Amino acid sequence: MSPISYPGKCLTVIANLGMTQQELSMLLSPFIVITHIEERASHKVWDVFCSADTQLNPALRQCLYNNALDFALQNALRRRKKLFLSDMDATMVVGETIDDMAKVLGLYDEISAITAAAMQGEIDYREAVKQRLALLKGIPRQVICEIANKAPLATGADKLLAEINSRGMDSCLISGGFSIFTKTVAKKLGFKQHLSNLLSYDKDGKLDGGWIGDLVTAEVKEATLRTLTKKNRLNLSDTIAIGDGANDKNMVSIAGLGVAYYGKPTLRDIAQAEIHSGTLDGVIWFL
Repeated sequence: MSPISYPGKCLTVIANLGMTQQELSMLLSPFIVITHIEERASHKVWDVFCSADTQLNPALRQCLYNNALDFALQNALRRRKKLFLSDMDATMVVGETIDDMAKVLGLYDEISAITAAAMQGEIDYREAVKQRLALLKGIPRQVICEIANKAPLATGADKLLAEINSRGMDSCLISGGFSIFTKTVAKKLGFKQHLSNLLSYDKDGKLDGGWIGDLVTAEVKEATLRTLTKKNRLNLSDTIAIGDGANDKNMVSIAGLGVAYYGKPTLRDIAQAEIHSGTLDGVIWFL
């Protein structure tokens, strides 16, 4: 039975440690009703077709985690994605760029603790930005530019964006971080556009502890996904959004496919897809 005619769901799994079809079937059958399995890459990527009422319940998720199986649960009649939105920090780049800035002043521990609390949803995002920028006051713009140029890209990010661009998809790098970083990363990877916060500087070109304009909050990320969907004359089902923290929850929850990339629990709980063991280019199998 082909996916075109099958009315149920499809659980795409990436077996990062390798797995046979029989092993996969035995592993998943206690949790889902399997109709059939199709191999997409030898002992690596599988489409598991299952009943329409299949859900990513805690037991199934834990099984997938325990066996290093990255996954995406979609309707078997899934639409090919045409719009891609991604967070930047701890998604397209390794770590949090604001924490890299903190290292310049020897404030890494203090600022990274605030960052972690914000990503877990334990502290208001706006307040977290305010606290961290106050601590970072005085860093020269040139130093921040140098940090941005050195920001390490996540493994597989280049392959993922190359595939997205080869398909003619629209894309946006959207971040609660800062434009000096998103501009650099978006250019390196080939994002069509980027949106993030604008830092404020004093007359000497040093951070003054503030920002210019509205902050890119979870609500702004959601609104941007909706706006770009409408601009491209698409449906939300044509979109994919990926991130790692609480600030990504809104866009991940409404996208046609929402992906948690090594996500915090608050995001993993609502994501229909996860990369938790492999690399970013694994998302290509979900497009």
